[in-house]
Amino acid sequence: MKEVLLLAIVSFISLSLLSQPIVNIENLRHSGELGVFKSIGLSLNSSRGNEDRDDYKLDLSFAKNNDKYESLITFNNSKRTKDELLEDKSSFLHARFLKKLERSFDVESYIQSSKNPFQSYKKRNLAGVGIRLNSKRDYKFGLSVMREIEESLLGENISTSRLNLYINKKILLSGDNSLATSVFFQPSINDPSADYKASILMALNIPISEKIKIEIKLSSVLDNDPPDISEKSNHSFSTNFRYSF
Repeated sequence: MKEVLLLAIVSFISLSLLSQPIVNIENLRHSGELGVFKSIGLSLNSSRGNEDRDDYKLDLSFAKNNDKYESLITFNNSKRTKDELLEDKSSFLHARFLKKLERSFDVESYIQSSKNPFQSYKKRNLAGVGIRLNSKRDYKFGLSVMREIEESLLGENISTSRLNLYINKKILLSGDNSLATSVFFQPSINDPSADYKASILMALNIPISEKIKIEIKLSSVLDNDPPDISEKSNHSFSTNFRYSF
């Protein structure tokens, strides 16, 4: 446990300046649990001297689950400056609602809005509806149809209908630590072989008290048909503290 905590602290200090915001929806939704779940995640970094740097990441989440419904809303915002000049800025908003059925699956819907003008796109909005399979194991499966509207860095608007397939697996480690992995595949309905997106997210959760934990997250994203000047692949690392209340 001490070695894992030391690794988390070192990663937090040395690498978080290079990170991009990563949102782990599965961790935040508390699927299968009953009650109200509120949390705040925070990362702050600053340096003065040869370079003046400031970097912050803030995310808020609220989930409410009962024996009939599950709901989640989460917001993430990040900003990075160097010598008072803005280097990076992004935001992310996601809302999800699930209706429980007395079947082998539940139905769910979601909306999402994100902005990333310094990296891949100016704005991306999407909405979807689908099913979530009920598994007695630690696996979570979902399949949905979604409509995506994306504004590129050059101002071009592109609308695409996609399938959205995801799988999530949580592995319990020593103590209360856990490792969660989520894989997403989002092919275009009209041209799935040429236009598809795929991503993988790994999140190491390290509780340090009943209400506080450290999250170390690594993601890799592939867009086979990226907008204008964007790269096909992007890799991100993020470390932050999360407080639940």
